[in-house]
Amino acid sequence: MEIPTIDKRHRKELLGFLLVKTAAVRQGVKPAELLRVRHCYAGVNAEGLRVCLYRDDIYTILGLDYVELKVETESSLVLFYNPHVLASTLAEPRNARWLARMGYPADASLHAMLAHLARRAGACELPHEVGIFIGYPLKDVAGFLARLPATPVHRGVWRVYGGAEESLRRMRLYAATEANARKVLEQSRGVDDFINAISAKKAS
Repeated sequence: MEIPTIDKRHRKELLGFLLVKTAAVRQGVKPAELLRVRHCYAGVNAEGLRVCLYRDDIYTILGLDYVELKVETESSLVLFYNPHVLASTLAEPRNARWLARMGYPADASLHAMLAHLARRAGACELPHEVGIFIGYPLKDVAGFLARLPATPVHRGVWRVYGGAEESLRRMRLYAATEANARKVLEQSRGVDDFINAISAKKAS
């Protein structure tokens, strides 16, 4: 029996959310993105047949480095990351010192840091220090863990602690990158076309 295939249009539709949310990682604007990935993205192809885009196929199509922090029955919690940007983020002196106090290995490789994060994720609901990995300012991650009074901000993506300027700058940057990615996705002919266009816009 012939297995129903997914054409470019349906592949683009099924992957749309993930493509947009990982655009900032692909462009080097953000070190990583934490997303829940379903094990099957179901749709109907041009012939009216039900098709499923599976998790492993999604990883291959996206072509990004990733680590699965939690694998559950129907979905997985996945950290997609830019190796160079994430390594640089974790190596920033303040971040490195703070993560070391949280039990992360000092002067460790990126692989070792991610392995430690995955172990932590397996032992609790979600380790809050993942905020450092996905590009939140250290002051906001540390402030949240210390239960400090939050700084009121209008429509903030995450809770802000202390001065809001850097936090808001990053929020605007990430939001603008996603907004641009949505426009590129709408105009692209398929997933490969989108990835090529976004990759050409990598941050300097």
